Amino acid sequence: MENVLKVKVQPLNAEAFKPYGQVLQEKQLIYPETEEGRVAMEILHLKYRPNARRLDQLAIHFSYNQTFIPVQGSMVLIVAPTPRNREAGPAGYEVDYEKVAAFALEPGQVAFIDKGAWHNLITLSNNCTFINVTRKNTGEGISPAEELEGKIEKANAIRSYVEYVDLRKRDNRVIELEL
Repeated sequence: MENVLKVKVQPLNAEAFKPYGQVLQEKQLIYPETEEGRVAMEILHLKYRPNARRLDQLAIHFSYNQTFIPVQGSMVLIVAPTPRNREAGPAGYEVDYEKVAAFALEPGQVAFIDKGAWHNLITLSNNCTFINVTRKNTGEGISPAEELEGKIEKANAIRSYVEYVDLRKRDNRVIELEL
């Protein structure tokens, strides 16, 4: 039986979000960075799934930071702080389960996650259209998020600079969101 971590979804708030990144506010600048490839923007669609409140995977990448901007519908951004043991590799990266958080993003809000912050996205009601400010290598197309959902091995093969970790397999843990 897996261990269930219950996480309350909270409104996006700059102070509460600090351990994971920044919330863009008026009269402030944020600079996307990538160590390789190029900074890219794309419009993606997040489909509603009835079982989305329970998730067992997180993504992590150290070569760039990432920004999420819902434009139609809302989304929930699940995050955990950057692991302190980067040298351990995906099989051993630390997940600070006590600091896992979930933030509701409404249209027009901007969440900017730090390099190495664990993350995942879901929508709890209708579908969500959002802008993803991310990294792309030359010739790489739109993120294949919808086709890869839940297929970690395939996702890791397509975008080798993003690691997807199955928390259920690795740590016997799942995250359950509470509204």
